[in-house]
Amino acid sequence: MPTVEQRSHRGVRGLLRLLVIAVAVLLAGALAQPAQAAPARTNGVSNAVYFVHGYTSAQRHDCREVWDTARNSFRSRGWTGTLRTWGYYKYNVNCTTNFAGSTDTPIREVGRRLAWSIYNNYTRYGRKVDIVAHSMGGLVARAAIQGVRTHYTGFPPALYVEDVITLSTPHTGTNWARLCTNRQCQDMRPGSGFLTWAGQGPQSSMGTDWTLIGADDDDTVTSGSAVGMTYNVGHRIVFCSGQGIEHNVIMKKTTGTSWCQRVWHHYQAYWVTLRSHSPIGRAFLGAKYWSLY
Repeated sequence: MPTVEQRSHRGVRGLLRLLVIAVAVLLAGALAQPAQAAPARTNGVSNAVYFVHGYTSAQRHDCREVWDTARNSFRSRGWTGTLRTWGYYKYNVNCTTNFAGSTDTPIREVGRRLAWSIYNNYTRYGRKVDIVAHSMGGLVARAAIQGVRTHYTGFPPALYVEDVITLSTPHTGTNWARLCTNRQCQDMRPGSGFLTWAGQGPQSSMGTDWTLIGADDDDTVTSGSAVGMTYNVGHRIVFCSGQGIEHNVIMKKTTGTSWCQRVWHHYQAYWVTLRSHSPIGRAFLGAKYWSLY
């Protein structure tokens, strides 16, 4: 029969177990919610913008070379928020933030790292961001939002991404990816498990307005794939052929208002051919306006 002292020790141990469980429950509840309430969705030029580059077999980008033309265009048009470049290859240079991955790092994992960067720097403080992404970078953004939306293991509890603008992103895949065997190429093949998982126009914790931009001159990602997400998309823009908008220069086309393009908006739901802003001019509008433009 246990002594009084033994029964006392058991009682203390039981109390300690209850305290541990209570603390764990409180921590889980704290982690399940963002630190601040979701900000309002509004038009403006003060959000931080993440510029996310695309795939390269060389596993090295100079983020200034890729994005400075676009970032300078945003500034000249009046953007006041922080303009960040975010990279994901080990040998990248001149990126605001860089995750040292490789072409064998799954796109979902790259998206998870992007999600944590946004969460740690902005979402946890109740601040929203926009994303402008080229090529595979658009799939990285899609993965970041989808992982949070579905509470996928290892992703942050919330994400406040107001606008995403993708430039020549293979939303339905690209046959070009069949020519290489690394994991990121496998993820970009039409019908891949990753593309199925990534969902259609995934929405962040505050809602997200998607602008998909492609070009008929692009020989790497067809215009159909570039604007190919089925639903939850606000705007689709395809630049007509014969204007020299190839895959690796679309993010450097910043000037002019007479570019031929086919445009679809969620509020009209039909295509119109017109002449309007350059690809980066369109990206600026997509970031400035969260719904109507």
